[in-house]
Amino acid sequence: MQEIPKVIEDLALGAFRLVKEKLQIDLDFTAETLPLLDHYLLNLAGEDGRLDEKIVGVVGPCAGAYFGEVARRTLPELQWQLPDDTESYADWRIEGVRAPLSFNPIGVALEAIHGEALAEWNAHLSLPAAERAAVDQALAQAGGVREDDFFRLAVRHEVLEQALAVLART
Repeated sequence: MQEIPKVIEDLALGAFRLVKEKLQIDLDFTAETLPLLDHYLLNLAGEDGRLDEKIVGVVGPCAGAYFGEVARRTLPELQWQLPDDTESYADWRIEGVRAPLSFNPIGVALEAIHGEALAEWNAHLSLPAAERAAVDQALAQAGGVREDDFFRLAVRHEVLEQALAVLART
């Protein structure tokens, strides 16, 4: 298993501290804690319903690093791919060692915060066309997801788990 890069560890521990401070609950790098982080992210907006982009700029990378690290620890053969400029969060990736997939976990967290797709973050699963068709078919057979849940980290983890299972069979 890949050793966690220091920058990821620091950011993921930031998510741990943020959730601990707000919810008095410890995150433990398991998939079962993703709904707790989702709850924290859903409550970032102020009373007026607006997000403070300065807060998002801190919380997004922390939550994304935590999500990416949970994925790496709980799902087989995923690893971090960081550019030399580790401050360029948009270029960060989790990639399959043998499975041909990748995604940006910071983008996944930012989409969870905003509740919408953010094209410039490449949060979606990037797959070759042939594998995309097989994964899409399996996900369709698994059933739909409520619109309110679509961008939640816990749901993204489940989708990633299903995608890896399909790719292991192909």
